Amino acid sequence: MEDGKVIVKKIIVDDSVEDGENRDASKSEPPALSDDIKMLVTSMIHKGEESFTRVSFLRGSDWAEGIVPGGKIEKSEGFSEEEIEKLEAYLAGEEEMILQQAKGINPLRNLFNM
Repeated sequence: MEDGKVIVKKIIVDDSVEDGENRDASKSEPPALSDDIKMLVTSMIHKGEESFTRVSFLRGSDWAEGIVPGGKIEKSEGFSEEEIEKLEAYLAGEEEMILQQAKGINPLRNLFNM
């Protein structure tokens, strides 16, 4: 993050429960995403009074793009509706962490390879 580059993070899409345990509905943990999905986060984008970041999910030739805050997937190709719901839940659950990472990205440093 200090080098000002786009954040790439592997995530897990799997909300299955191991050992037959029931998932506690009171826990607000987002579902995990699978190891083969990469997440890219842009720097903060300022449009009028709004500030947001764009988040892309990549898996082979499949992709999905969303925004945070809001946690809404706007465009996708190759992901099922169930996977899109899980990605949106992940964005909502990890919103604070994603925004913190986006604030640490410096696009000018990245542009000039600093």
